[in-house]
Amino acid sequence: MAVFLFYGQEDFLMDKEIKKLKGELLDSSFISMAYKMYDNPPFQTLLECVQSAPLMFGNTLTLIYYDKYLMGNKASLDDKQIEALDYAFTNMSPSVNIIFVCRISRDEYKKPDSRKKLYKVLSKHSQVREFAQYKGYDKTFPPVIVNLAKEKGLTISSKTVEFLIAQLGSNLTLIDSELEKLKTAIHPKTTIDEASIEKYCTSTDDIFALADCILKQDKNEIIRQYKLLTEKKHPLQIFAILQTNIRELFSIKLYSEQMGTSAIASKLKMNEFRVGIILKKLSNVSLQRLIEIKERLTEAEFKVKSSSQSEISETVLEMVLLS
Repeated sequence: MAVFLFYGQEDFLMDKEIKKLKGELLDSSFISMAYKMYDNPPFQTLLECVQSAPLMFGNTLTLIYYDKYLMGNKASLDDKQIEALDYAFTNMSPSVNIIFVCRISRDEYKKPDSRKKLYKVLSKHSQVREFAQYKGYDKTFPPVIVNLAKEKGLTISSKTVEFLIAQLGSNLTLIDSELEKLKTAIHPKTTIDEASIEKYCTSTDDIFALADCILKQDKNEIIRQYKLLTEKKHPLQIFAILQTNIRELFSIKLYSEQMGTSAIASKLKMNEFRVGIILKKLSNVSLQRLIEIKERLTEAEFKVKSSSQSEISETVLEMVLLS
């Protein structure tokens, strides 16, 4: 029996760990029967997962996204339900395994509410692990990228890693995808250099240009920029950078109500000149507009994940870019 509680903003590393656990805990011949996934299920379904009986072919693994119950006041369990859940955990079958996941959007510095009785019960019975978001300036971040490249049979120097981060930002999902692209593009070579990154990787500047068009609500330019980007990237990769950019803009706009340019730059660890340029860009953009864009991006991300390839372009344009 193993119960895990994963939370944090770094989806890539969290998904990687979940995949690793699937490989370790389940017999590959029976994954279709032994593995289940639920998105914020009602209490009765949750209880049935914990109480489920062992199967003849070995271990089972259930992945339960439970952020609505662990973050804020969107959903909750009463005392009687908490007590029943605590008892069920105590009597779990040894072959039943559960991973609880609390999704947190990138650049949102939140954690599950540890005051909640639900969190206390889960942490009592599970192995709790945080998957915190890396920042580009974190000293521990470059080695992560070096290891990702190594897993793909590639080598990359520390200096080139810094150049890659400057081009792509700190989103590991995006970086991993670009490393995969580079592996194919530079074959039979295995060493990544700056020239290859410039040639084959889409700069974050291209996506920031799209963000500017969204702020200006320039629909014709939005469509043009988006079509150019999707020739190289999947919409989810575009969203990842857009989300980071919009949250950065929101923070700068919010702090500008109480701070000057220098203080904002210091607090957000940004270049003061860049903060000044962004503030000019945001002079006619309200905080509410930035919140609306952020919410639509989040909504569209989840919808695109469940859409077919043919539906994606229409979904993106309708829900985010042309809103």
